[in-house]
Amino acid sequence: MGGTREGGPEGLPFHLADYLELLNWTGRAVRDDKRGAIVEDLPPNLERISFTRAAWLELAKDFETTFCTWIGQAEHVERVCERGGQRWVRGIRACRRLFPS
Repeated sequence: MGGTREGGPEGLPFHLADYLELLNWTGRAVRDDKRGAIVEDLPPNLERISFTRAAWLELAKDFETTFCTWIGQAEHVERVCERGGQRWVRGIRACRRLFPS
């Protein structure tokens, strides 16, 4: 599983090999000029965190334009913003759509 630091956020909820498989799958799905066929099956780590193919590809393609600071379930993002005195966060609508509670 992903590493953690004392007092820091938890790491990714899967092993490095699974993460690399996800990167490879995403790259092949996003770029039609990459060699190899794209299988319709989701990598196991996406199934484990209940992500749909469409939601993951939307997130991967539009990440930098949709999100600026925080990403995750909207309730969690809103709590973090509240604690920091932040009144709004870019991408909160996408958080609600992509990370349903």
